[in-house]
Amino acid sequence: MGTKIEYVDSSHMYATNYIRNSKAIAVLWAIFTICYAIISVVAFVTPEWVGDLDGDNSGRLGLWQVCTKDDVTENCQGHLDDVMSLPSLAFQVATIFVGLSVVTSLLTICSLILMFFMRSTTVFHICGWMQMLSAHNTKT
Repeated sequence: MGTKIEYVDSSHMYATNYIRNSKAIAVLWAIFTICYAIISVVAFVTPEWVGDLDGDNSGRLGLWQVCTKDDVTENCQGHLDDVMSLPSLAFQVATIFVGLSVVTSLLTICSLILMFFMRSTTVFHICGWMQMLSAHNTKT
């Protein structure tokens, strides 16, 4: 009774590991892309980020709204629906670029669906370039 040893081609093992790893990378990429999109949307939609209305130098500052407080009233400048109402050109440009970044990050999530129709490497390239564009818009 001899034992039969089966030899497996090493390229088959590498291909199996590659496919398994690429699917795991795709899932992680999708999770991190969704987290990035959530952070981008929250940063874009939140009107004020920094400040305190109860301190000595009271006021709040955000991407598209600046609020100052006099003795009694609170004066806020800027509305998201009217970009021209923002306090300065710098705020207007920043709001437009961050808005483009949010749209690009949401389109990246939608383009991950292409994994079902195209090769994964092509989709990784498309999503990677879109995320680089989105990050560049946020940085600017």
